[in-house]
Amino acid sequence: MRRYWSRGQQGECKEITGRRKKKQGRPSHSIWCKLRMLHRKLIRNLAQIRLQLSRLSARVQALQEQVNERQGGPSSTVTALLTGKLNTRLTVETTAGSVFGTLIAIGEDFVQIAEPNGSIAIIPMRSFLSIS
Repeated sequence: MRRYWSRGQQGECKEITGRRKKKQGRPSHSIWCKLRMLHRKLIRNLAQIRLQLSRLSARVQALQEQVNERQGGPSSTVTALLTGKLNTRLTVETTAGSVFGTLIAIGEDFVQIAEPNGSIAIIPMRSFLSIS
């Protein structure tokens, strides 16, 4: 109940009786309704994650192609040069020193050279400094 002072008559207090307004709240949902809402959110989030994953995998693939192009450039030119010198004697200067012998095989990123003493040296192409 609320009370207020009447200005017309002194000393009297009038009471106002009335119902208070109820707070309007959300209606409570059943457990099945809540589960359905959570299921929809989960499906939506999974779809977003799949989309992000496909975008990221496409970007990774593009970056991998760029890396392969950059790695393939110098070694492919060395491979082309060495293909013409297969089964011939040559000297290869490497970061570890020079190797002299007959070029036996050319791999994807290495070469095999048979040295005069009978041993076979396997040299990675990334360590080449010069070929003569």
